[in-house]
Amino acid sequence: MKDTGPVKDNPEQASSLHASASPNDPPRRDSSAPLGLDMPRMGAEVGFQVVSEDDVPPFRASGLVCLVLGLLSASAMVAWQMLILPIAAIAFGVFALRRWHGRRPAGTTVAVIGLVLASCFGAGGLALSLAKQSTLGNQGEYFARQYLELIGNGDLALAAELGKEARDRQVKGMNLNEAYKEDEMAKSKMEREEAQSMEQDTIELAGPNINWEMAQSPRVYLHHGVQHVETQWLDPSGKIKEKVIVDMQWSPDEEHEIGNWHVNACYFYHETVYAPSVL
Repeated sequence: MKDTGPVKDNPEQASSLHASASPNDPPRRDSSAPLGLDMPRMGAEVGFQVVSEDDVPPFRASGLVCLVLGLLSASAMVAWQMLILPIAAIAFGVFALRRWHGRRPAGTTVAVIGLVLASCFGAGGLALSLAKQSTLGNQGEYFARQYLELIGNGDLALAAELGKEARDRQVKGMNLNEAYKEDEMAKSKMEREEAQSMEQDTIELAGPNINWEMAQSPRVYLHHGVQHVETQWLDPSGKIKEKVIVDMQWSPDEEHEIGNWHVNACYFYHETVYAPSVL
């Protein structure tokens, strides 16, 4: 094979090439490049090159919604009704983190942050709500039992005081029997209530030695914005055949930062009988 020697640059060919490439001409696109939106990008590492639409990650707005709802989920620590916010935040976050193809979509990072916030605030709000329900139920059960025992012992004056709100009760340490004897209005009111209360008479006649048992767990509920605890009691000795319902009402005293209980109602439970429909 004949050695032709080193290849030398042809000045005429180089000059013709430079002449054909004008500075005002746009850069030539490689035929193998993908079709779509082209936009210039300048960077210290990549220099000057063309960006296609495949390089721009998609944006998921559900991730941003998840973050906003996650921040608002802090209200669930105050009111259990606001637990709907962390639930909604988790739903949007799961939707934002659905499977993707290609580059990671924008909005998934904030979705993760929103999920963490919603989970923490939601768990805290639920725990506080359950703790409050348990505390109110236990306190309502305790005071309802005390009320039934007072009636069984014949201490009707003190039982009548437990049926009043804290602001309407007699002064602490006062002899209630003497106070009711001196106050004709209070005396007549108590006598009228005793005459109308068949449940109170039945419990008093049953005696003081009744070991009351709960028929079911206390029911904690709100009625017109006021907290109530409904307790149901059974007499295991059989002296009282009916189930006794004692409804306790809890009224917080924000000035002294305490909660006051009083008996809202005491009655026998009766099954509701529905008449057949008349066609």
